[in-house]
Amino acid sequence: MSFTWDMHVCAARALDSNLLRALEPYRAAGVSMVTLNVSDAGFTLEEAVRTIAHYEAQIAAHPDELLLVREAEDFALAQQTNRLGVCFDVEGALLLGTQVDAVRVLYDLGVRWMAFAYNRKNAFAYGCHDARDEGLTPLGRELVRTMDEIGMIKCCSHTGYRTARDVFELSERPCIFSHSNPRALVDHPRNVPDDLMRALAETGGVMGITGVGLFLGNTSPSAEDVFKHIDYAVNLIGAEHVGLGLDHVPSEDFDLKGYIADRTFWPPGFGYDGDVVILGPQILAPLTQRMRSAGYPDATIRGILGENFRRVASEVWRSPAFSA
Repeated sequence: MSFTWDMHVCAARALDSNLLRALEPYRAAGVSMVTLNVSDAGFTLEEAVRTIAHYEAQIAAHPDELLLVREAEDFALAQQTNRLGVCFDVEGALLLGTQVDAVRVLYDLGVRWMAFAYNRKNAFAYGCHDARDEGLTPLGRELVRTMDEIGMIKCCSHTGYRTARDVFELSERPCIFSHSNPRALVDHPRNVPDDLMRALAETGGVMGITGVGLFLGNTSPSAEDVFKHIDYAVNLIGAEHVGLGLDHVPSEDFDLKGYIADRTFWPPGFGYDGDVVILGPQILAPLTQRMRSAGYPDATIRGILGENFRRVASEVWRSPAFSA
């Protein structure tokens, strides 16, 4: 079975949510690994820690179905034992305040990638919806160095373009766009222009194509729409730099439209006030077939489904930041 990794999943973060039930569609689709979001927008560090504690308790309560993945060696263990591997992500460094070293605590708690901004400026970086982007701040540059040191993957989805360039230029290890699409196909500031896609590839990184209809250019998206964005990226930067980060919300009781009604982080004029449809793991089978019908070799398909992100994790992740 192919190693399949959805780099960005947004299960409900309510402390009474049922994680296993939310992730069952991924297990049913044969997904090997998911990265669960634990913080975005205006979430505090305390809220993120509480969410992680809840998720870890849920994972521990279902040891036959779920595995908390902390090191690259755990990927094989998850596959061998037929369990869904889980790690965590943070969208935006806002929750750090101005304390760079707090990222070490997040790493020790299982956060394996962090984005520098979530649409709007913070003390480290600028977001894709800021009126101007002055690049990384001095604290942001320190954060890049610290993330490289501890082994946390640096993500530039939601981040301003100049800021992303700064991140790539400073980085010593591969970076990612965990869930972004080519702007050449859909002109939206959350999507990524060609020059930044190339700059990402030069770090050795991977771009995860997202299943958000707004960024795919279709209010009723399908696997075909995802394939078009994959194919564009493959032809521009090479198949070894393309993956999946669908951004799906698998929790049925989550009010997505209400959640993105905050115009601070989701400003008017960019389509957030309409119906936002996000594709989930049910597209993986037809997407795989579509890649085959387009003549993609099996090794290329395996890379896009998860092996490319697995390579990045193997090159970046290190031992827990405070336990060495």
